[in-house]
Amino acid sequence: MNVKFTALVDRIRTLILSKSDQELIDVIDGLHPADVVDVLESLTDSEIEALFSVIPDDTAAAILGELDLDDQADIVEALGVRRSSQILKEMDSDDAADLIGELPKEDRDELLNAMNSEGEDVRELLQYEEDSSGGIMTTEFVSIKSDWTVGQTLAHLRHVAPEAETVYYLYVVDADDRLVGVVSLRELVVADLHAGIEQIMNRNVRSVHVDADQEEVVQVFKKYRYLALPVVDDDGVLTGLITADDILDVAEEEATEDIQKLAGIVPVDKPYFSTRLSELFKSRIVWLMVMFLAQSVTGAILERFSETMRSVIELTFFIPLLIDSGGNAGSQAATTVIRGLAVRDIRLKDLSKVLWRELALGLALGGAMAGVAFIRATFVGGGFAIPIIVSISVLVIIIMATAVGALLPVCATVLKMDPATMSAPLITTIMDALGLTMYFFIARAVLQV
Repeated sequence: MNVKFTALVDRIRTLILSKSDQELIDVIDGLHPADVVDVLESLTDSEIEALFSVIPDDTAAAILGELDLDDQADIVEALGVRRSSQILKEMDSDDAADLIGELPKEDRDELLNAMNSEGEDVRELLQYEEDSSGGIMTTEFVSIKSDWTVGQTLAHLRHVAPEAETVYYLYVVDADDRLVGVVSLRELVVADLHAGIEQIMNRNVRSVHVDADQEEVVQVFKKYRYLALPVVDDDGVLTGLITADDILDVAEEEATEDIQKLAGIVPVDKPYFSTRLSELFKSRIVWLMVMFLAQSVTGAILERFSETMRSVIELTFFIPLLIDSGGNAGSQAATTVIRGLAVRDIRLKDLSKVLWRELALGLALGGAMAGVAFIRATFVGGGFAIPIIVSISVLVIIIMATAVGALLPVCATVLKMDPATMSAPLITTIMDALGLTMYFFIARAVLQV
């Protein structure tokens, strides 16, 4: 922590304790909300509560929006319904809905009632699934009528812009509020004041359905580089707007979820220290138990070939090396294909192409590793039989691992399962069993035992 920041924290703490409200407001107003969040981490709960009780509603809303949802909920519960409702009225409706959705039902209803008309907007958003486009959209957008002129639109914009989340795009609706076009702010500013909106609007406007999955929305933003995207219902009526900053949060959430799945963990949507131990236990135990039981197959294989191991004890030295190599190679292939499927770089029609690429790569990787394995095995003794067995096994196992690693995610997709959930935890277990089986079959063939 640098000296300047420490001095800032000390000053804010002093102003809170001395109840120098106006001076405290001036200091906070001079900081970016994200920087205030850093300061909050050094304050006690009572000091944070005192700060939020003093600063203006819009400033408090901006700071609150920078915090994790669990921290937001803690502050709201500490401040009480009256003060919290004042702050929540100043938040974007989608952010307020996310926060209120984290609260117990009784607190949620109290806050919504205290928020009056703003509470109705939030209620509307809370009815949608959390991971749908309706769950991440805002209702604070600017829509204009198709029969307006540019002059009428600019006058309307001056009136409603302060309440809108973004005005980069203005969405055009017909008499029934159905989305029919879009006009950028730049096009509007340079157009003739008497020109009709229908003359300058772009009719080829893309939108997403209110029930669309948030992953689908991320893909649309990625493909078209939009700053905002309209949301429509079954009748094509404009119901909300998704902005780029919301998508950044969704993308981070989806990436975190995928990483957890790759590790065989049921996704947890809370920060680490905000997640109860019981929740962490439940998120990990399922796949741990599945893989634990599946490893009994590996034990059965070792038992099946116990005579071979007893006759040539040197074979046991290389078991960890072989099964780890297979698991690692399979995990690399699976992770690459899972990512390709997630970003639409790989499609189901590409299965044969992916398989051939991975087989070729497996041959190259296996060949390189087999050479190293041969040299390593020569130091064990027992002639050339052991190095030959180990090097051939490494080659075969790596080729198999890359093929299995590539096929599992694709098979999961065909079966309508999440590739990350199914493939990543299973690949190591599968390759342990296959790798050991191939190793001992090759050993028997070479040694004639």
